[in-house]
Amino acid sequence: MATEIRRLIFSHSETTIAIRSYGATMGMKFPEGRIIRARYAGSAEYEFHSMKQFKAPIQGDYNVKETPKAITLTFFDERSFEQKFINLTADFISVALIEYSITNKIMMPKNAEKNLDLTEFNICLDINLENQTESTSSPLRLEE
Repeated sequence: MATEIRRLIFSHSETTIAIRSYGATMGMKFPEGRIIRARYAGSAEYEFHSMKQFKAPIQGDYNVKETPKAITLTFFDERSFEQKFINLTADFISVALIEYSITNKIMMPKNAEKNLDLTEFNICLDINLENQTESTSSPLRLEE
């Protein structure tokens, strides 16, 4: 079986738009400004997170691998020069990025497994698709 691996890299500006847009559908409010940093939070931040039980239908529809981690986002408001922090689950951010991708017509295969990853300057959505190859498909029998 051949595996196709693809990485969508979202800038902090795109992630800000994605999170605000998806959060608005749930009545969530976020700090003013834009995201300037994203980092994994400690395990306690996830264990006590109020959103960890929330599973959006899109998670199942788009094969999002559950990630039991919280992510701390730093918002910077250029008018007040304030930094504010918010913790979200990795699953919430994954769903927000998938919604953003669908809205912006970025190809998103439903059956491919999706995982969230953080780099120093970006938030990434890794897409892994198992492709059937001739050698992995079951051979036909005479009865078929």
